[in-house]
Amino acid sequence: MMTPKFLSFLAVAACMGVTQNVSAENIITWETLGNRSDARDGHTYVQRFTVNADAPFERLAFCAFKRGMHPVNPSDTVIELLPGYYAVASARFAEAGPDVPVVIDLVTDGSLRNISYRPDGMHLVADGKPVSARNVRKSIVADRPQYAVPGPDGVDDRMIYGPEAFVINDSLRSSLRPAPYNGIPTLKSIKTHGRRVHRPAADRVKVIKTDDSRHDYWRAEIDGPELTVYTNSDTPDAVVAGLMRRIDDATDAAGMVPAASLEDWADMSYRGMMIDVARNFTPADDMKRIIDLMARYGLNVLHFHVGDDEGWRIEIPELPELTSVGARRGYCTDDNQPFLKQIYSGDGDPTSTVTPANGYYTVDEFVDLLRYARKAGIDIIPEFDTPGHSRAAIRAMEHRYRTTGDASLRLIHDGDTSRYTTAQDFHDNLMNPAIDGPYRFWDIVMGSLVNTYARAGVPLRALHIGGDEVPAHAWDGSDAANSLMAEKGMTHQRDLHAYFVERVAGIAARHGIRIAGWQEIALGHPDAYNEAVRPHVAAVNCWTNAGDYGRRIAAQGYPLILSNVDYLYFDQTPTTHPEEPGLTWGGIVDEFRPLHATVDQLCQAPAEVQANVAGISGHLFAETVRSRGMIERYILPRMLGLAERAHNKGETLSDSEYFGTLTAEMARWGAEGTDHWLRQPGIRLNDGKIEMNDAYGLGEIRYTTDGSEPDADSRLYTGPFDAPAGTRICARLFNGPAASVTSILEL
Repeated sequence: MMTPKFLSFLAVAACMGVTQNVSAENIITWETLGNRSDARDGHTYVQRFTVNADAPFERLAFCAFKRGMHPVNPSDTVIELLPGYYAVASARFAEAGPDVPVVIDLVTDGSLRNISYRPDGMHLVADGKPVSARNVRKSIVADRPQYAVPGPDGVDDRMIYGPEAFVINDSLRSSLRPAPYNGIPTLKSIKTHGRRVHRPAADRVKVIKTDDSRHDYWRAEIDGPELTVYTNSDTPDAVVAGLMRRIDDATDAAGMVPAASLEDWADMSYRGMMIDVARNFTPADDMKRIIDLMARYGLNVLHFHVGDDEGWRIEIPELPELTSVGARRGYCTDDNQPFLKQIYSGDGDPTSTVTPANGYYTVDEFVDLLRYARKAGIDIIPEFDTPGHSRAAIRAMEHRYRTTGDASLRLIHDGDTSRYTTAQDFHDNLMNPAIDGPYRFWDIVMGSLVNTYARAGVPLRALHIGGDEVPAHAWDGSDAANSLMAEKGMTHQRDLHAYFVERVAGIAARHGIRIAGWQEIALGHPDAYNEAVRPHVAAVNCWTNAGDYGRRIAAQGYPLILSNVDYLYFDQTPTTHPEEPGLTWGGIVDEFRPLHATVDQLCQAPAEVQANVAGISGHLFAETVRSRGMIERYILPRMLGLAERAHNKGETLSDSEYFGTLTAEMARWGAEGTDHWLRQPGIRLNDGKIEMNDAYGLGEIRYTTDGSEPDADSRLYTGPFDAPAGTRICARLFNGPAASVTSILEL
């Protein structure tokens, strides 16, 4: 129940902002009216949706991370179509039309601190069908109550204001730059000879195979236009391409470079980056740009998250429903549709091509992508999560059953009354290990993938089966599961999960491939399971509990991939600024955290146990990703810290040396049009003047003095200036396509 004081606040707020400009298009404008706190309701905030529609409608639908909501207007009703997909229905909507805006206020549980928790995918519904609308989302930093949270001990304000940013920037800025031929990853040996020679020509490079046992070993003597490279790499073109980039960077205006002897190898065989395209899709051409960045910094594994609850993104010709159903999302009120319910992004239309909700790679596109990556020295390990995180596959196979009558590939069974809630709040995303359908399904999928990789002519290093986040009580209501547990003498559903993984690993083995998985496939299982499964496992990603879980996985002999959320999840926000996109559940992951992700930190064990650390991987889950530019902004510059630790296990660069190297790379990114994250500029009042700074000494600081959001055309900061009391100064840093969040100074 809301207090009279809170209702009074809403009544006043309801009079604000209802006179919207109406155009011929449908427009949905979202804003937050601020965080609130009282003894009865706890922390809440009010979301306002103002709909300017050109005709009456039945529902307003939108996506948002799951939170409790209730409408202010008693005529309105909030409906959860799917955890994370909501609709509001009201008789009021029948009166909508030109010049008749509709305002919907929803009291929402919790507090809003970060823009990634705003709604997305807002659209209307009329005659039971989706109606697209232009989405407008107002700033959440125009007023302090929009992002700060009141409490009994005062206001919890996590904004990084201009003066704090000024101090941070001063402490970070570094004049250090990499020596010739160095950079990230730093080479093992660089010996310059005190003279300059003509730059080696790219068409006069000779590659000689060597049998050195170190990972991706190479050495080269730079002493003129001809170059010989000795390497053991099975992708020598990628080695030469990386070396030539370093030579290009060392070349002066006269085409001369320092004569030098270079030698290098990687300490880790698995140097990975996980990109999720299941939650939101990224087209193949954009993925090639990401592969190029990975190759530039010496990464060699693309852990490709292509199958999850929210999407299946690779064509399996034998099972066309996986993409005809599983690669499309839209508005619907039940699951008996030839597409999935919308979540995260979209416009309600399962045929739309303008949002990342829909899309998949055809076999031809995936073959091309495999070949492109291999040429760059990168192996692609596809991940289809199972038995959890499998909603897209389940819905696709249910559609197959409904339309063909073939029940042999069903992944669930009728009469299963199990009730569970996953970490992502799903209640219907688990394959059932006790029926035959999942094993027939994976046999077909694996066989198809083996054929696709063979056609591409590249090795299938492993198939990642996920295996994570199976909730408690997953199969309590399944007679089939209970019967199998009794038959096999299982005492816990963890045993049923292990049974599933072991059978899937066996299917993979019959197809001549190994599996990879998250930490759950290697933790908490009996010795007999480990003895049976371990020989078939190529990699285990440890994503939580730094130190202990990694130690346990490695001690059991599994090939450990360091993947810890608080160091290596690039979908986590890098600062506490409310405008900084990214999730917050794993903590703050700034550009320094991956650099500090050492083996000693993430696998606290003796050397003989650490010998089972096979690699390290960064991870970008895509709940908040909407474009390639956003991927670039999330992974750069953090991917450079990852690359340094993947290449060199021991400490190599100080924070200042690292930051100087990042600064040099940012100049490159800005010039070539690659997006990236920038720290916000600092603003302070000093001796009566407004001063600004940035952490890098590059780009442009643009600012306003009327409180509005600066853009690339706003006033350029060139030096200290005067501003009267009461001024709200806002500034952002721009470098090529990149732009920082806004710094604020209120005088």
